[in-house]
Amino acid sequence: MRWFLCARSSRVRPPDVPVGGRPRGVNLPERRGVLIGRVALVAGAAFLVHALQVPPAEARGPSTREERAKAVALARWLEQNPLAENATATRQWLREWTVEVPDIHFAVCPDLLGHALGDGYPHSREVGEQVVFSGAAFTIEHRTEARDRVAVYNAGVEGALRAYEVLLKSRPDARSAFLDDLVAKRGRGGLADHVADLANVKCKKSRLELIAHLVGAGVGLVLGLLISPRFRGDRTHRVEDGATRARIVRRIVVICAVYYLVAAIALQILKPEFDPRFRFMSEYVFGPYGWLMTTTFFVLGLGVLAGVAGLRAVHHSSPSARVGLGLLTVVAVSVCLAGVFKAGIPHLAAGAVAFPSIVMATLLLSRSFRQAAGWQAIHVVSLSLALGMLAALVPMVAEVGMQGLLQRAFSFLFLVWLSVVAHQLVRASKGS
Repeated sequence: MRWFLCARSSRVRPPDVPVGGRPRGVNLPERRGVLIGRVALVAGAAFLVHALQVPPAEARGPSTREERAKAVALARWLEQNPLAENATATRQWLREWTVEVPDIHFAVCPDLLGHALGDGYPHSREVGEQVVFSGAAFTIEHRTEARDRVAVYNAGVEGALRAYEVLLKSRPDARSAFLDDLVAKRGRGGLADHVADLANVKCKKSRLELIAHLVGAGVGLVLGLLISPRFRGDRTHRVEDGATRARIVRRIVVICAVYYLVAAIALQILKPEFDPRFRFMSEYVFGPYGWLMTTTFFVLGLGVLAGVAGLRAVHHSSPSARVGLGLLTVVAVSVCLAGVFKAGIPHLAAGAVAFPSIVMATLLLSRSFRQAAGWQAIHVVSLSLALGMLAALVPMVAEVGMQGLLQRAFSFLFLVWLSVVAHQLVRASKGS
């Protein structure tokens, strides 16, 4: 703030500032706003330092090309050697690797064949686990088809049937009427359809992500309502102060938006193996370039906080605007927390709160723009962008379509919305 104060001192002194004194009329809310801004900057710096710390050596990084090749080779080896001496140790390695590796998601359905094999079948573990291992190998080898759960399940069942046929050669007690029926269906070309029917019954798609975002929307709304009274009342500032503040806010928002977009493009170039159609951007935190993705969380949080500060100073405090500003504050904090907790339940919880809160905030503020003098010009654009974010969020959390592209579209629309509002802040501050 020092350079800003020095710049102001060179201007013609306004008549309400006595020589050698402090400006009259500086109210307590304005002082609080400055204090809150400084606290936010300090907190953001602390988050950034924490996030950029070197992770502990025991942290599991992304899979390497050698690991993926080894996993495929071992899965295929088990199909031909289900009872080999070191088969148990091999399954243990594959089991741990598929659970721990953070950058590949494997479709698993324990009940796909387990309901028929049961405890009475002497080789239920060898055949049942082979469904998972062969499905994992298919996921690694066919990354573009990995989102097709039925295709993964079918590849897993085919691998299990190959292991079953090997078992029959040396173990007469390995015969199973259920598995014989699957072999017969494979011979007739009907195995894929049968596996699809089994998956629809035994492997119903989880709605956990949708439920989490609905709960997150409720949490965000409650927190936004609790914070909204902080934005009650008009903020009266001198015109030149408001214009200067608006220009600073616009500069911060634009820089943050450009940084976010450039970082996202750079990460895609640096990590071309990440399919942007299906991989979420937060997965970039794993690996040697994870620090770059981590910075985007805090940069986005800073941009949102700057937008909140600018709107609070200029925009009229209607009820919808106050709640919208409260929700944006929740978004800024949630995004920063998602950067601090790069994986696990805390990260997912922060995202479940941030995404729906963004939609609610932009919709409420768009409604307030229609009624506020000087803001009607961006009402239609703001509302269109907010509805676009809603249209991207619903299929994303419902796990329909290409979730990676939907998330990127959502983030891009939000950055555009922030930029539009930041530009309008300058116009509104001049008009006031």
